[in-house]
Amino acid sequence: MATSALATPPHAALAASTLFSAALGHLNIRLPLRHDTTHCGTLVDADGKMVCVVDIHGERPDAEVRDIAELLQLAINVHGGFMPEVANG
Repeated sequence: MATSALATPPHAALAASTLFSAALGHLNIRLPLRHDTTHCGTLVDADGKMVCVVDIHGERPDAEVRDIAELLQLAINVHGGFMPEVANG
């Protein structure tokens, strides 16, 4: 399983983000993730393939679902070495 790579101590030359991205790559998930705003709560990878859906049963308001999805997106992307873009102005 791809997560087994995360359970071993990393080599000094390998960053955690490299190991994390490699583990996702073994699952055919390519970073960075993005929130598919046409389907609230859906995170897709860089190729547009669905990765996960937040609140699939619609129990939360859309604003909460959006915020949760975007927080997860941020956490996964940053851990994978993709820093958020800063808006100018």
